[in-house]
Amino acid sequence: MKEDTTPWWQTLPGVLTGVAAVVTAIGGLILAVKQTGWFDRGPAPPRPPPTASATSPAGTPSPGTARASPVALPELRNYKLGEATFTLLGAEVVPQTTEKEALRLRIRMSNQGRYDANFWDRSFRLLVNDLPTAPESTLNELVPAQSARDGEVVFLVPRGTAAGRLKIEHLNVSTEITLAFRTP
Repeated sequence: MKEDTTPWWQTLPGVLTGVAAVVTAIGGLILAVKQTGWFDRGPAPPRPPPTASATSPAGTPSPGTARASPVALPELRNYKLGEATFTLLGAEVVPQTTEKEALRLRIRMSNQGRYDANFWDRSFRLLVNDLPTAPESTLNELVPAQSARDGEVVFLVPRGTAAGRLKIEHLNVSTEITLAFRTP
């Protein structure tokens, strides 16, 4: 009886194993590239502020060098909308680019209802010059019944914007809050 001397990589199982190895390697490479964000086309992350104060020729802070400015919150900070209460915990304006600043709002949602409730960006709009703007953040939490969660909502506004109105809507109940970003 004659023995088969064909190398293993030239057999059908060998070829299939080789193809599977190549497909796995390519898939792993694609996954690694996606996780590093190399193909991300989103906005660049904010730069950390430098230790020394840098200014542009006009004497104004250049983007990425100015520090966050606190936003004055209204005296009334709790807003009850149905079975949920939204509390403004803090706010600041952070430079992002030469044209835009980020308004960062820290908000607590308390759910007094019997069921879990959504705490997400879709509940918030910022009206600047009567134009509504959606948040840039990715807040999407579930607040269990009879509990509370804190979150951050971020809006991009034109640099130098002095004020806006925050609209909060929850289960077809809404309120508007005037926020002053700059003090005269």
